Amino acid sequence: MRATPAFRAMVTQNLLVLAFLGLIVGCATNLPTTRYEVDGLGYFEYREPEPGMKGMVVGAPHGGSAPATVALARQISERMGIGFVAAYGFKSRQVSVERPLIRSHPYLPVFSDFAQPRSVFAEFKEILRRITQLDIEFYVGIRQRPAGASEDLQVVTSGFSIEEVEQIKQSYLDIRDRVIDSKAIGKMSISPDPLSVISWPESGLKHHGVLLVAEKGLSLSVPEKLLSGANLGVYGEILTAWVKAVERITRDNSRQRPQIEVTVMDFGRLDLIRSRKGITGVVIGAPHGTYDEYTAEIVEQLGYRTGLATVIARGFSPTEAGGWRINVNRPTEKSYLTPDFEVSSSRSREIFTAFKKTALDAAGGNLRLHFDVHQYGYDTTIQVATVGVDARQALRIKEAYKRIRDRLLIDTIGTDPVDLLIEPFDQIEIGAWPAKYRGILGLARQSFHIELPLHSALRSRESRELYTSVIAELIGYVQKELAK
Repeated sequence: MRATPAFRAMVTQNLLVLAFLGLIVGCATNLPTTRYEVDGLGYFEYREPEPGMKGMVVGAPHGGSAPATVALARQISERMGIGFVAAYGFKSRQVSVERPLIRSHPYLPVFSDFAQPRSVFAEFKEILRRITQLDIEFYVGIRQRPAGASEDLQVVTSGFSIEEVEQIKQSYLDIRDRVIDSKAIGKMSISPDPLSVISWPESGLKHHGVLLVAEKGLSLSVPEKLLSGANLGVYGEILTAWVKAVERITRDNSRQRPQIEVTVMDFGRLDLIRSRKGITGVVIGAPHGTYDEYTAEIVEQLGYRTGLATVIARGFSPTEAGGWRINVNRPTEKSYLTPDFEVSSSRSREIFTAFKKTALDAAGGNLRLHFDVHQYGYDTTIQVATVGVDARQALRIKEAYKRIRDRLLIDTIGTDPVDLLIEPFDQIEIGAWPAKYRGILGLARQSFHIELPLHSALRSRESRELYTSVIAELIGYVQKELAK
């Protein structure tokens, strides 16, 4: 039987991968590897880091279907001495590894039928914590993007400030150019979020999966072209040197660039970025950064553009909390079954205490002015509940919003003008009373609870960009108005 060109290509690639692995193993420390099987669905192999590299691990979540990703992960692990984990067999059975099944209903069933959606994220997370001795300080995941997709290296980042991501991107470009030099190898561009738009869905990793539980992390989507032929060895060298450079950034305590201070908790995480301008007393928060879609990313941008301190909560959603949303900005939680009824619990009190402490820390001890950013889906106006603001101030803020919006809309095509309602000048539906009476809004002398409508202001990427710019300018105006 004559071999087809596709079969010969597959055999050639696998032989190259095996040869590449042989070269790596030949020069690496011989560290023991453990194998762990999961219910006949597939298995993991993993290895702990060397002394001095505790907390760091590189993974290949689709090792069975993309052996070259295992080769890259092994090279990085063995040359840096960091932990290693690879998963085999799960993808062919459509079993998720790096993220759980995202829960959109409080009573999502646990499936036993292999034809139904499955996830082994719980086992994967347990292995990562075993490797890192509970604290996952830095995780790098490597996955392969199929032929025909965009040919750039796409990177989802977590736990790094925008300035650090800029440094990470430039580091890759410098290393790539140095290693390739005059070699006949194509120079692969890089697209890291939030600097670039990522073409594959990354939200599950950042808000529910492995990048939620790791203090800092990168998830690399590597084009298939990069993992074949001569590219494999060259880009293996490039990526190894680059991850080493990023590892140095994770351990940099010099604060030459803004850094995210991460608190990982049982049901989510809190990310704090201090004011880039040294401004105290003012904080922008995203207490429902996962549950309220887009708000984590918007607040990250607001902090970057205004220079104000930010506190972003991710997780704490029904996926992590067994069908309940932990409210974070107040000591309560609620269920889909009774969305208007909140209950207090030990875990909600603990998480609110942590959020309050982080906000006060971000403010420098005295929270004068707080902005809480949220998203809602049943109307098309921006609604702003307030504390410590009178009707005349509210009217001036509303008029300033309209001026800013109309000016920025001039250069934007296809984006609708979204109106703003603000109390006490306007009557609004979302008064944020629980957060005023028991939560973060009552802690500050003056507070703004901003609800952004999903179906207008957040409808498209262009709309989100525009209204992020509008809110950033409005926050600057509010600071000046309230200081009078």
